[in-house]
Amino acid sequence: MYLNEERARGLMAEHNIDVLVASTPENVTYVAGTWGWSNKVYVYSVHIFALYARDTGIAPALIVPGQEVTYTSMQQSWIKDLYTFGGKSALIQPEGSTAQTPEEETYLGMYNNDAKREKSAAASLAQALRDRGLDKARIGLDQERVMPNVRAQIDAALPDATFIEASDLFRLIRMVKTPDELKAMSAAAALNEKAGIAASEAVADGAVEQEIANVFAAEVGRGGGKWQWFHFCSGRRATGIFPPTNKKVTKGEMWKFDAGLHLHNYQADTGWGGVLGEPTKEQLNIWKATEAGFEAALAEVKTGALGSTLYKAMLETTQGAGYPEHNGNFAGHAIGLEQREVPYVLTNPFPQNSEFLPTSSDFPLETGTTLCLENPMQIFGFGGTQIEKTIVVTETGYEFVYPQERKLWVV
Repeated sequence: MYLNEERARGLMAEHNIDVLVASTPENVTYVAGTWGWSNKVYVYSVHIFALYARDTGIAPALIVPGQEVTYTSMQQSWIKDLYTFGGKSALIQPEGSTAQTPEEETYLGMYNNDAKREKSAAASLAQALRDRGLDKARIGLDQERVMPNVRAQIDAALPDATFIEASDLFRLIRMVKTPDELKAMSAAAALNEKAGIAASEAVADGAVEQEIANVFAAEVGRGGGKWQWFHFCSGRRATGIFPPTNKKVTKGEMWKFDAGLHLHNYQADTGWGGVLGEPTKEQLNIWKATEAGFEAALAEVKTGALGSTLYKAMLETTQGAGYPEHNGNFAGHAIGLEQREVPYVLTNPFPQNSEFLPTSSDFPLETGTTLCLENPMQIFGFGGTQIEKTIVVTETGYEFVYPQERKLWVV
């Protein structure tokens, strides 16, 4: 189960929330353990909700549109009380036909259960809440994917309920990962690593940046993931996160990339760099400084550490390795169901304005927080490299979410 029930109930009690209603693809995955297709494709017109009550005696619910009945049936959520809305898809059921698998049982159960089918998303959510006696409750609504017209319909259907905009509460709950989440993140990181290695192996004298990027994308697709970006640049362009072009990589040049994907809604982010040909002394020095800064930040990681401490260690050590003008502005970010989770960026403190999050971005890391530590190092007109790995914070340090060897990749 992805949902950290103990943490969720504790924070719900602290903020006097009776029930949480997830709406974003990320939070629906978190609560229900499933992922949809229609809310990814029809971003502004399709709604899916997952309902989770603080009271352990109240069953959770999953509310999906008609086009999601098949995906919901295939994935077999731990949530068994299923609601749907909208029209039925075309289906002929021959007389006497019966379900032969759990998938078919769920599919026919949802398809034929008109008692739990409403005309709209708002009506279906209201029904699920009324069925649980929560129509007068304090409802933490994940507001960020509820369209204004649907929100108005929800308010009208539940006039006695109190709605609290709670997307940030979901993020705070999700900050500490469960074992099942770490497995999902490890699988996503493994696919990203495999695709990054395949792309790196495609680097050769005369290879085109975009063709190298195509290798990455194809490998991600073969693994069932969805690639989100593959910043690849070489030579003078290897000084940031430039997108790949038709430029050819030539002997003697540095190259680097930053790559992100998601696998069943869990995110992966990584990057490294190398040289085509025998590295020069300056190219080796850039790598050594990058590595020194990264290792210094890594040494600071443990429960209770501040993001600003990691940032300061990375920045000052990289500068002290012979590059006093290096001006990296962060040491990475948290990751999970979103590419940037709480705490969003490991850097100097900045204020946060949220009912649920700390007033400062710089608060102590908790055990179970997952971080992408990254240190890009680059010189304009010359090139650069970077290191990025994903770790989970422990009481005394960290563990890698997936084994990630980082070296200056020499072709």
